Amino acid sequence: MKKYLIKICLLFTIALFYSCYGVNAETSEIGDAYYTCRDKNAWNEISNEFSTNQIKDSTFLEGLKYVENHFLKPDYIIYFKSNPREIVGISNEVIRVAFNPKIFNGPIDGLTPQLSDKEQVRIRNRVLKLLYKYECPKGKRQILKALKEPAIFGKEYYENK
Repeated sequence: MKKYLIKICLLFTIALFYSCYGVNAETSEIGDAYYTCRDKNAWNEISNEFSTNQIKDSTFLEGLKYVENHFLKPDYIIYFKSNPREIVGISNEVIRVAFNPKIFNGPIDGLTPQLSDKEQVRIRNRVLKLLYKYECPKGKRQILKALKEPAIFGKEYYENK
C-alpha cells in the first residue's frame, strides 16, 4: 500500500510539472519571428543596421543591460533610435524581451503587466517589417498575414480561436 501511494504521488508530481512546462516560455514571448525562407544573414544585417553601438543615452544604456542579461538571453539585440525608441531582444526566432521606458522602466516581455496587447503587436510588427525584405515570396506572404494577427495569448487571440 505504501509503495502504491508513493507511485501515485510521484505520478501526480510529474503530471503537475509537465502541465506547467512551457507556460512561461510561450506566454513570455512578445511575438514570433520565424518564417520559412529568410536570407541566412538577415539577423546579422539587421543587427548591424540597428546596432546597439548607437546608444548614447544613459537610460537606454541601462535598458541594454536589462535586455542583455534577461533570463531569456537574446541571440540578437536591435535598437530602434526612431520613435518610439526601444531595444528588442530576439532568441530562437522569437521576440523575447524589449526595453522601452515609456512602457516600463525595466525589461519587458509577454508577462509584463504594463505591456498592452496593442504595444505587443506594435513591437512584433516593427521587427517583422524589418525581416520582410529578407524573405522569399512565401515568407513575405506569411509576414503580411502575421502583421494582422492579434497579440499572442492576448484577449483577441483567444476570441479568434
